[in-house]
Amino acid sequence: MLCIGILGENLKEQTIEQIVYFAEQYGKDYVCFCGSTKKNEFEKAYQQAKKTQNSLFLVPIHVKTIKYCKSKNVSFSIFLCLGKIGENTKENIACLVRHTILIVNTDDRRVFPLKLKTGNKLITCGMNHRASVTLSSYLEPMGDEKSSKIQCCIQRNIPTVSGRIFEPQEFSLLLEQGQKSVSGALAAVTTLIAADVEFGDI
Repeated sequence: MLCIGILGENLKEQTIEQIVYFAEQYGKDYVCFCGSTKKNEFEKAYQQAKKTQNSLFLVPIHVKTIKYCKSKNVSFSIFLCLGKIGENTKENIACLVRHTILIVNTDDRRVFPLKLKTGNKLITCGMNHRASVTLSSYLEPMGDEKSSKIQCCIQRNIPTVSGRIFEPQEFSLLLEQGQKSVSGALAAVTTLIAADVEFGDI
């Protein structure tokens, strides 16, 4: 089971939806389970993830979910920092993100990532041309088409949880109608690359 923490206001929900979508399309061996702020729902998803081979347990960061994770000694293999982090939240999650792959959204200037003193490996993603995972093109659907197409650009080596390296390359992906957030899509793709999902052209 890979535990993935996701913090970032509105972008958090969009990213979770897109991780599930892309995992179904490209990570055929992976099954996603989503944690909840409701204790019984969190417990159910956690237990299902523990029992399932190649599971991704997605945890939206909240005061309650941090508490649940601490009670179960859960630590995150991957942590997404997609929005502003309050000082209290930073202190509360510090023990959950040691030796974690830390993914930071470069599109939100309010993002203040955790200090890299806990053995974190940093990956940046976003529309910013300096990000490790960015966009080289975006094509709107035409005519009767229902999907838009994005060209993802991997600009630097990306470390994965297994210790492999995903090398610089470009590949195209489809976004279904309703998936409006390109930043969320890039965060989702970066997460799944770090989780060892293989991407390639559609």
